[in-house]
Formats: sequence, structure tokens, C-alpha cells
Amino acid sequence: MCGIAGITGPGAAGSADFVADACARMAHRGPDETGLYTGDGAAFGMCRLRVVGIHDDGQPVFNADRSVVCVFNGEIYNHAELRRRLERLGHPVGGASDAHVIPALYEALGPDFVGDLHGMFAIALYDTRARRLLLITDRAGKKPLFHSRRPDGSVVFASELTALTACPDLDTEVDPVAVDLYLSHRVVPAPHTIHRHVRKVPPATVLSFEDGRPAEERRYWRYDFTPAETPPWEEAADRVDTLLRTAVADRLGAEVPLGAMLSGGLDSSLVVALAARQTRTPLHTFSVGFEQQAFDESAHARTVAEYCGTEHHSYRIGVQDALDAVDRIIRHTGEPYAFPSAIAAYYMYKLAREHVTVTLTGDGSDEIFCGYGRYRVFAGLPSVAPADAHRVDADLVAGGATDIADRYRAVLVDGLRDGLKGQLYTPEFRDRVAAAGGTANPLRARFADTSGSAHELDRAMQVDCGFWLPDAQLVKIDRMAMAHSVEPRSPFLDHRLVEYVTSLSPSLKLVGGDEKAILKHVARRYLPAGIVGRRKQELAVPLEEWLGRHMRPLIETTLLSDACLTRGYFRPDALRRFVTEFRPEHSYALWTLFMLERWHTLRPATSDTDVLTAAGAGLS
Repeated sequence: MCGIAGITGPGAAGSADFVADACARMAHRGPDETGLYTGDGAAFGMCRLRVVGIHDDGQPVFNADRSVVCVFNGEIYNHAELRRRLERLGHPVGGASDAHVIPALYEALGPDFVGDLHGMFAIALYDTRARRLLLITDRAGKKPLFHSRRPDGSVVFASELTALTACPDLDTEVDPVAVDLYLSHRVVPAPHTIHRHVRKVPPATVLSFEDGRPAEERRYWRYDFTPAETPPWEEAADRVDTLLRTAVADRLGAEVPLGAMLSGGLDSSLVVALAARQTRTPLHTFSVGFEQQAFDESAHARTVAEYCGTEHHSYRIGVQDALDAVDRIIRHTGEPYAFPSAIAAYYMYKLAREHVTVTLTGDGSDEIFCGYGRYRVFAGLPSVAPADAHRVDADLVAGGATDIADRYRAVLVDGLRDGLKGQLYTPEFRDRVAAAGGTANPLRARFADTSGSAHELDRAMQVDCGFWLPDAQLVKIDRMAMAHSVEPRSPFLDHRLVEYVTSLSPSLKLVGGDEKAILKHVARRYLPAGIVGRRKQELAVPLEEWLGRHMRPLIETTLLSDACLTRGYFRPDALRRFVTEFRPEHSYALWTLFMLERWHTLRPATSDTDVLTAAGAGLS
């Protein structure tokens, strides 16, 4: 696991200092060693967390004649198999780590080599002969990669925004469309970043640049919820069982201590149960708890830990912990991010780092097994599971005639809804958003990219897999884990498991009010029924109480400051009313506004183009 950074093009020769500085800013991603390459038309750097091939020379890595240079963040789980295959093809691979197979694979197969990789990765590869830069992300989008073009035509990239935006002459103007999207969804969705001229490489994408000019953007894999024949219940369960056990086994390979996150919910409990069966020594497991009983799952986590025989560790989060974490979360995300569950994740990984370097997680299950409560609401199904959980639910038929994107947006948006935006936005900011191409329902294009013949639930899950999962959930996991130099691995996102589960009918996943029905059936083979049947409780924090009782001074000081009131996004009188007349149902909206302003407060000095001045915006 690493942080990577680099530059290609006219400015590369004199940019070694920037690359080194970018890696230093990401030292938490890779505290064990650094590497730097400067050559014809490129400067590449990395900071490495040693997990596999820990005695290897590290990165950058090269092909045999050093005409191809590569830096890479992630893990390739099938690297030993690829190494053997390459040697049979006459492409010997040096070094011991998984990184070394990448330039050799490129030499043997060209840019299509990415389809042979099993794992999580963000790759930057430069072919000095073709003067071609490739930026590549894994299928699910687990590993981040940001890029931009400077005025001189050079292309810069980095694993984190805070590292990339340190590049000289980079345009960091705030993107009004990104702000608008963030305020709706509490995250900035790819390919946007909060900066108008900086972009994320979307999941499963190969971006190529030749002589600094964009040459191609290619999607090499996608979630495919194409309707398939519904297999018998036990046959489907057996296949899910086999694929999940294989995915867990693949992710146990490490030359450093390894553990697992254990919230006490179904997904993490099942991963722990499977991992504990495949490890020779007791597995370390980690959870967090809260003083507020309604949010505290630590007792359930301990029950699972005792059942699976793990060495369990827990940490109780208080309001001061939350206050301490806010600015750290923003620094590691590099842009506004308003998922308060990041506070819980931050402390879970902080605890894990005291004992291990690698952790398994249960993330990625909800989006493919139909696990979110909003899917049940979207489908109009009852909240209570039927007695016969094996039946094919008659309600799961192709859905209504109204616009699917608008209906799902009504379920999904949980930051500021359009009515609240209408009350708060200045006319000038609303015009800026519209002029930059915003305001339309952004989910419409995403639904247009799904199979129209698929069930509406499948289409909603496919949208979430391309948006909610990489831009919300995986950002939280990657940034909070790497903040503490911990590598997270997610067996549920193994692409072979994903490809099978996405082909299953939703009638095997959402049965009446019973979410993830087929996965629960598998879990009963490894866990007690009381654990499997427990009501779903997403990783959450007691935000309403924190905002209502403990954080009011900080919230009001931040949102009612002169800087915020004159930033140009919101009408000052309307914002004052909203903040001072706080209602619990507006907790997430208030947190979303707060994290946006905290991000502005923490950024370095910015140009006048970043904000609308009070005079220019006609503020009241």
C-alpha cells in the first residue's frame, strides 16, 4: 500500500521537488520507505507501506530495459500466478513484490493488461518510447487517483488531493457544480473534485495521455446487473459461499500482522468467521462504541469475537474525540466530506494500528446484496420479513412508470434537499451552478448507463455501485485507514464474487422486508442465528445529540462567521435562521454545511475566484 505522485510532460524535468514534497505529504499512506524516479519526460515518486515483499527494493518499478516505469498503490492478489505466466511468455519478473509484475504485463499485453489483475490498485505507468502516461484504477474504485493538467501542458497526478494541490501553477479554483453536488449527497462524486480543474480517475478506468495530451478514456469493466435466470436457492447460496471463502483467503496473504474490523453487524461478522477459520493464530478484531446505547454495537461485536475466538479490542468514542477528529478527517479527504461515520472509522483504524498493519472489512456487501433500507423504501416493500424467507416475492416485478432517476434521488439525497437549497442559495451562486452545467438531476445520466431491462432495484444498486460505493463508502475506508497507515481489504468487493451476485435476481436478495436474504442464509452456516437475524444497524454516530448539546458553539462560530456569511454561496439572513433555529431533522444538513465551511477554513490562502464577494453577490 502506497501513496503515489508524479508528473509527465514539459514540466517534468524540473519537478522532482514537487514529487518528493507530494510523497512527504502522504507519508501516512506509506511510512516505511520512499522512492523517486526522474527521467526523460517524467518524474515519479512513491511512499510505501510494506505488506508484501517487505525486503524488496520498493518502487518505482521497471520493465527489463527500463523503458517502462511504474508506481502503484494497492495489492495484486494473483501476482504469483501472473509472475509464473509472464516467465512462460519470456518476460521474467524481478523483485519479490506484486508491483513488479505490472510493467512486465504491460510489455507483454499492452494497456489491456489491467483485465488480468485481481485486487485493488491505482497505477501510474509511463512508456518512455511512446511518451504515453497511463492512469488506471481498480474495478470498484477502492484506491484513489487524482490528476490535472498544468498550463504548460504537463500532467500531474497523486493519490491524495492535498498532495496534488501542492503542485506549483495548479489551478485550484472551487467548482460550483461540485459544491452543489456535495451539498446534496455529502460527498463530491467522481469525476469531480472540489477543484474545477482537478479530476478523479473514475473506477475501472484507463486514462491515457500522449505527450501530455489526453488520448483516451476507457472503461474496462462495469457492474453488470443484466437479468439472469434465478438459480435454486441452495445452489445460489453454495456459489456465494465458495466465492466469499475464496475472496477472504486471497486477502489473508501478508508478511505483516493482520486483523479484521468487527462492527457486530452481519457483513463484518461473516468475514471474521471465515477468516478465523483460515488463520493459524487468533485473529485480532476491532470495534468502537458510544456512550449512547442506541448507537453502541460493541456488545454485539464482543459476542461475535467470543464465538469466533478472536483477540478483540474496542474503543469508546466520546464527544471530544469527535471534535478532535473533524479537522483531521478533512485534511485526509482533501475536500468536503460530511459522513459523520468517518469519525467512527477514524478511531477504529487508529485502534487497529496499535496491533496490525492490514485489516479485513465487511464493506461492499450492501450495494450488491440489496442491504440498504432505502432499497426497501424504493421498492415499496413491508418492513417485516415474511416467515418464508425463501419464497420469490411477488412484489419484485418491473416497477412504475414515473421517472426512476427522480424517484431514487428522492430516496438518496440526505444532505440539503432542493427546497432547502432554494431557501439558502444566493441568486448569484444558483446562476453560477447553472452556468457551469449543474442543477439537473445527476442520477439521470447514471441510470441511463444501466440496463433498461433490469429490475428497478438492480438498476438502483448499479447506480450505487458506481457512485455511492466509491465516492462515499470507499473514500471513508481508504482515507481513514491510511490516515493511520493501515491497509484495508474488502472481500465482498472481489470482482468474481461481485460478477456472480450482480447476476442474481433481486428476489434472492430482498425478500419482503428481509434484506440480504441469500447472504443471511450463507451466514447461518458460520454464525449463530441470533447474530445473523439481528436488526441491521449501520455504522453511525449520535450526531443529533452531539449537534444539539455539545457542538453548538463550534457549529455557530463556524457557520455564522463573517467568512462563511460572505462566501457567496448562501444568503446570510437565511443561513443565520437555519443555524440558530436548529431542528434535529436537519442534523445531516447542518453537518454538511459545517464540513464545507471547515474545509474552506483549513485550506491555504486562495484566489479571489474561489468565492463570491459580498459586494459582488448582492448579499442582504
